[in-house]
Amino acid sequence: MNEVPGLALMKDGGVLTITLNRPEKLNAITWQMVQGLTAAVSEGGRDDSVRAIVITGAGRAFSSGDDIVGGMGDRPTRIDLSNERGPHYEMVKAILSAPKPVIAALNGRCHGAGWVIALSCDFRVARSDILIGDIRSGKAIFANQGVGLLLPHLIGKSRAMDLLLTGRVIDAAEAERYGILNRLWTPESFESGLAAFVAELAEGPTRTYAAWKLSVNRSPLLELDAYTDHERWLNLILRDSEDTKEGVTAFKEKRPPQFTGR
Repeated sequence: MNEVPGLALMKDGGVLTITLNRPEKLNAITWQMVQGLTAAVSEGGRDDSVRAIVITGAGRAFSSGDDIVGGMGDRPTRIDLSNERGPHYEMVKAILSAPKPVIAALNGRCHGAGWVIALSCDFRVARSDILIGDIRSGKAIFANQGVGLLLPHLIGKSRAMDLLLTGRVIDAAEAERYGILNRLWTPESFESGLAAFVAELAEGPTRTYAAWKLSVNRSPLLELDAYTDHERWLNLILRDSEDTKEGVTAFKEKRPPQFTGR
């Protein structure tokens, strides 16, 4: 795979590690990173020498979300009608359908598009000091990129509604209680715990894992196309609203938004 700015890839034994690598920006995600992550997961899924895939973040965060200031919020094709459903759709589909276990190893903050990546993975494991949540509703941003489909499947409608509408951030203990996190380690034991967990998966019967993955993910994969089309229609309705414009402007200007409900 060609080198992608903002991503670092390493293959060690049977484990492919994809690192979101913009620590100075809290790993804010660019279009290149979305497309590069999709390609890396797809290639890893086809590579017989890869038996598990880990996605993690460099520095103090897994990811703060889409790089809105850097242009992610300005691309019209994110929501315009077309024959393509967009890079985030391709990324989510690649992670859900990869015939290898995909593990999101979470450190620091995990929001927005980073949250999308984590929810798409088969396992979410974390340091005990993480903070996690969608946060976009508070900025009047609806580009949920599959979250409205994946999160209720994972934790139920009521809890998903609470997190998505309020945009609140939760700590590791609450995320584990909700069923978002599969494993949780202290900062001191995170690296060793992660290595042992991933090694166990990589040494296992990966063909059987692939069958379980396709079985468990059958419903979200069948729904994903229609869900994404519906989401794009909703975005078309919202994109010219005063609150949406105010939310993006306030974020760029680093001030609290003033919403009017229009």
